[in-house]
Amino acid sequence: MKRDWDLIRQQLTDIEEDRDVFVDIPKSPRWLDGETEAQYQEKIREYFATSNRICGHVELLAEAGYIEGIKIIRDSTGECHWAITTPRLTMTGHDLLDTMRSNSVWTAVKDIAKKKGIDLTFEVIKQLTGLALKQVVGS
Repeated sequence: MKRDWDLIRQQLTDIEEDRDVFVDIPKSPRWLDGETEAQYQEKIREYFATSNRICGHVELLAEAGYIEGIKIIRDSTGECHWAITTPRLTMTGHDLLDTMRSNSVWTAVKDIAKKKGIDLTFEVIKQLTGLALKQVVGS
């Protein structure tokens, strides 16, 4: 899984606003009458790709200490399940979201990183936010 910062930004916002971060995971596919094995396998592949992408990013946020109250569990088939108590952003989660919240600042952060050839990490985002804010305010 490749890290998707726009998805991370959306998940932080969803948790802050008490929205379901798993809403875009489809129900597990079923084999329908008249469907070929290839068609069913494609549905399974798409399902796992979406599920693993969304769950994987929630997992990254939890492991980094940006969110609490959500635990990702993977079964023997690789399917993701989750346990939710009371999802919330930690103080550092709020700080990270605050650096990513403004569309213009977030776009500037991504543009600066791309122009400089820098991979985005949590730390790089924090560092580039100040520079991006100066560009946005100065323009």
